[in-house]
Amino acid sequence: MATWWIDYSAAKLSAATIKSAKVGSNGETATGVIRYIDAPNLLGTKHTNASEYRDQLNSGLGLAMYFEVDQDDAIGGYAQGQENARRALAGCNYLGFPGVIFFCADRWFNAPGRPLITPAVWQAYLDGAVSILGRGRVGAYGFADAMDAGRGHVDYFIQCGAWEAARGFINGWQDNNYQPIVGGIQTDRVLILRPIPFTPGGGSSAFMNDEEWNMQLQSGERRSLSFDIPAGASQIRVNCPVDFMIVHGIWQAGEALPDGDKFDYKWSNEADFHIDRLRPWKIDVAPGATQGSIIYTYAPGHPERTASLSFR
Repeated sequence: MATWWIDYSAAKLSAATIKSAKVGSNGETATGVIRYIDAPNLLGTKHTNASEYRDQLNSGLGLAMYFEVDQDDAIGGYAQGQENARRALAGCNYLGFPGVIFFCADRWFNAPGRPLITPAVWQAYLDGAVSILGRGRVGAYGFADAMDAGRGHVDYFIQCGAWEAARGFINGWQDNNYQPIVGGIQTDRVLILRPIPFTPGGGSSAFMNDEEWNMQLQSGERRSLSFDIPAGASQIRVNCPVDFMIVHGIWQAGEALPDGDKFDYKWSNEADFHIDRLRPWKIDVAPGATQGSIIYTYAPGHPERTASLSFR
């Protein structure tokens, strides 16, 4: 039996709806999904959000993401790849998503009425994304020209267009000739030919108390990280190498913020600490909060240190 995933942008879909949908050529049900990701403050209708992602994660569906602004994303080359990857990374931090993000050339390089995308520009765009996310998390989506030019720059590929042109090294082929209706919306189906890796940092289920979530703490001014808070948790513990950090916490119940910003914490290096030592910081969770965010400024002695979150 063939393995089919779906991708879509018109609405949010539950995992149960996806898993029950017969989308394959021989009636196979969908076993995975590719959604759209962006920074939390830039989410629109087509993007996933925390509740949809968590539902799909908990269900055991295969998961990957697309990042796409428009058909001309690649035109900005390396710098644009970096900028878009930073947006994607903010979305990953918001969701807790550790998997592959496919950056898109959603047209032929030489398309009537559109600026020309050369192979070199596309390669530079992908290289820029890799410089932010790492090669293990960046893939390419597009037609045969994007597949050929992307090879050697990224390792994961979703190809659209004619099946006859499908390259032998791709992970998935998007069938543009048949678009199954799932949950009342039109979707694309993707034939999975090679595995798309996905290793959840916190396991295959929602975060539980005493479970650690490893994350990458990016250095810089006014960075943000958002996360779901498991039911029953009353405290978050953050372990991080401390040099100098200012953190502002915001707690959310559903999608609404409480009045005012009630949680301020200032973290700084103490005389008996070293920059390579993990120090736990304990933060009480506001009663009834289901989501949390921290906005922070971080200047570690060795940039881009790994930190962890756990809930109590």
